[in-house]
Amino acid sequence: MAGHSLRRRIWQLPFGSRRRAEPHASEIKHPIKTDFHTVVSKAGVNVTFKPTNSTYNFVTDAPATARLSGFSFLGVEHVGRNTEGYDSDEVRDMAWQIASEHAPVNFGHFTS
Repeated sequence: MAGHSLRRRIWQLPFGSRRRAEPHASEIKHPIKTDFHTVVSKAGVNVTFKPTNSTYNFVTDAPATARLSGFSFLGVEHVGRNTEGYDSDEVRDMAWQIASEHAPVNFGHFTS
């Protein structure tokens, strides 16, 4: 019987249950600027995180906001499962940084 138990344990090693492991800190992906696509309109800036197709929406909603930062964060639309293997705070912060780079250049220069 001891041989049967050993064979079972050996078989379980390569073919055992396949649970999805949580990513370790070293496995978390970090976004870079080229991972984003930016669309600027009269209403604001939409910054899309291409790996997950998540869109961060920033709007110019009031003259006071435009004077202070140029925009305010409206929200995020996730097509898939949030930011998947990427750190969500880093993705949001990078989207904010990209939007803030476009705001001073583009907002206020539109004609009605």
